Amino acid sequence: MLACDAVRVIDAITFAALGASLGLAAPAAHAQDAGARDAGDPSPESLVAPLRGGRAPVMVNARRTRIAATEALRPRLERGRCYELVGAALGAAQVRAQVRVREAVEGAALALANSQGTAARQRFCVTEAPELYRVDVEAWSAAWWHLEVLPLDERVASTRVTVDAGAETALATGSAARHPVGGAGADYVGAQLRQVAARRPGVTGLTPMTRHTLATNGMVEQTVLLPSNRCVEVAAAAVPSVGDLAIELEDPTRHRVAQDSTHRNVESARFCTRYSGLYRYRVRVFSGAGEVGVQVLIDP
Repeated sequence: MLACDAVRVIDAITFAALGASLGLAAPAAHAQDAGARDAGDPSPESLVAPLRGGRAPVMVNARRTRIAATEALRPRLERGRCYELVGAALGAAQVRAQVRVREAVEGAALALANSQGTAARQRFCVTEAPELYRVDVEAWSAAWWHLEVLPLDERVASTRVTVDAGAETALATGSAARHPVGGAGADYVGAQLRQVAARRPGVTGLTPMTRHTLATNGMVEQTVLLPSNRCVEVAAAAVPSVGDLAIELEDPTRHRVAQDSTHRNVESARFCTRYSGLYRYRVRVFSGAGEVGVQVLIDP
């Protein structure tokens, strides 16, 4: 009896090996290779769906693959509008999504797979021509992912600066016009900006102060021409009804080089340049709403 059982075991092993050599692996093995789990486990789309709410996606991409793969996706975007990139991935592979403008990177890469089994999300705003934007998805091995681009009820103002040789020369030599810190008025917002400047004697306004009325999550985004080898400070001050401001500064290659580090309604982000070019800053209201004054200051 034991000999017969042993023969059955050997026959089963031989049959399994033969099936594998002929490409007859069990469906479950194929599903596992593609990043799938048991029938009762969540799918990537089921992790994304709760974050969608009632919003209609402007792009949906879902894929299961047994090998490393990349995708270059072109969502239907609107200039001046903000969006949310939401995605999830299952399987052992690392999968990431990256928003690009031309070939420049917009923000950090978004990791779709994580140990918590939750969806990842990232906000971005369209300030260039929409056709210049794409979303790159990269899976390092077998994976199963679902990715969506969802619209936000948020728009962004973009101010462009024309760069010419004369302007760059004026900045480099210090002959460019300077602007009063906080503007000419004596209002609350202007006074707060002057207090920021008072910490560094001799600083002046590289740009005039601009005023914006922003709701919660509202943002202003502007570009500014900065000279090489100078220290600048992006300063923002808001009325008391604004509880928290955030500032980010990016260099001409779209890499973030400075940001604020507190949670107040008066913030600044300081950076010393190595080369001249068009830098970009963003000022966002994280809590509250009201008037926000923004100005770029430069050391003497």
